[in-house]
Order: sequence, then C-alpha cells, then structure tokens
Amino acid sequence: MKYVDVAVIAATLWLLASMVLDILTPASISAPMLAIALAPPFLIGVAIHFAREYLKAKRRSYRPPQWDERFRN
Repeated sequence: MKYVDVAVIAATLWLLASMVLDILTPASISAPMLAIALAPPFLIGVAIHFAREYLKAKRRSYRPPQWDERFRN
C-alpha cells in the first residue's frame, strides 16, 4: 500500500507542476521546461527511497539488549 501512496503523491506533484508551467508559459513546453516539471517528483522519490533504505539499515543494525543471567528464572 505504501508504494501506491508514493505513486499517487508523485503523480499529484507532477500534475501540479505541469499545471503551473502551463499557466506561466503560454507557448508549448520545451525540453528544459519538461525537466523542471519532472524534477520535483523525481527528487522527492529519490529522497523517500534513500530515507526508507536508511531506516531499514538502521533497524537491521539494532541489536536488542541481552538478558543478564540473574534475570532468568
């Protein structure tokens, strides 16, 4: 489900960026304008990916505390 959420957010940001560019530029969108429109969802997707991988690695490296022998019954 979380992958669908990321896809919906990326599509929404892309649509918003393209609508803003359409309002600002009356002519057709050129290649640099297309790159500007695609940059926000791409950068957000990259940030989400690296944050997810960082948190996964952090969870894997966590070692639970070892019980002392005197606490065992």
